Amino acid sequence: MCEREYDYIWIDNELEAVDRGLGILIFQLNSAGIKTIGSCSGHSNNGYPSVLCAPGMEEKLREFGCKIVTTRKDEKVIAYFPCRCFSGRIV
Repeated sequence: MCEREYDYIWIDNELEAVDRGLGILIFQLNSAGIKTIGSCSGHSNNGYPSVLCAPGMEEKLREFGCKIVTTRKDEKVIAYFPCRCFSGRIV
């Protein structure tokens, strides 16, 4: 999460701050069973919003509609949502 304005959402029974504009996306990912660890609205990632997810979430992210998914060396998964929008299904 970066130093900007925030949305506040419930994640695992705790109120969490996420970059402004990503609250609904993070809520939907978690509701779809995709464990999120962090996020960035895109101002430091070439303009693309990104979500850092727990290891093993690649297939669920693709089912959700995310087209750009990469796995880091530490096995955490980064999902990028091009064009400052997302096409994931509403849950």
